[in-house]
Amino acid sequence: MTGLLAPVLTPDDLPLAELCAARLDGEVYPLVDSWCPVDEVDGPVVRALAAGQLVPPRAIAERMTAAWVYGLVAEPGRHQFCVDHGARTHVPPSQRLQLREVHCAAEETRVIAGLRVTTPLRTVVDLARSPAPGAAGTDAEPGLVALLAALLRLGGFADADAAEQLCRRQNLPHKVIALARLAAAQALLEHPL
Repeated sequence: MTGLLAPVLTPDDLPLAELCAARLDGEVYPLVDSWCPVDEVDGPVVRALAAGQLVPPRAIAERMTAAWVYGLVAEPGRHQFCVDHGARTHVPPSQRLQLREVHCAAEETRVIAGLRVTTPLRTVVDLARSPAPGAAGTDAEPGLVALLAALLRLGGFADADAAEQLCRRQNLPHKVIALARLAAAQALLEHPL
């Protein structure tokens, strides 16, 4: 391969056979359902570009996909996106992604390489509220609690107070689970390992 390549390549850019051959030759590496030249740094911009190939422009990367874009977790097996309930859109069913309708204010997202991504604070609240196996705040989910603390730090928060205030809003599902997880994240922020 010669010349300048886009940071994220799809079969729309080059035939699939050529992309697979380039991967075997060590010229590109896979990222989401795309390929990136090996000299392209795997960071938030490239990850946002790759994830943006999966969904329409109205979609917002959220939860584990947002944490992945920020570089805090490995790529999820199923990417998670949302759309604001006022911005209805259709995505064909896929094992590769999950799309849900939520209320998402403009200040709860940021744009990275053309992809809207939930802010670290909104991502913390969404992840804290997500149902997961194991009792909230126990040793069964230390990875999630550590991720919540890392997202809070990334967002510039020294404690979990802002996230707790958002979780205490009326009619918010899974509030008790979220508050227990945030208390565990607060303890981790106060006494890092």
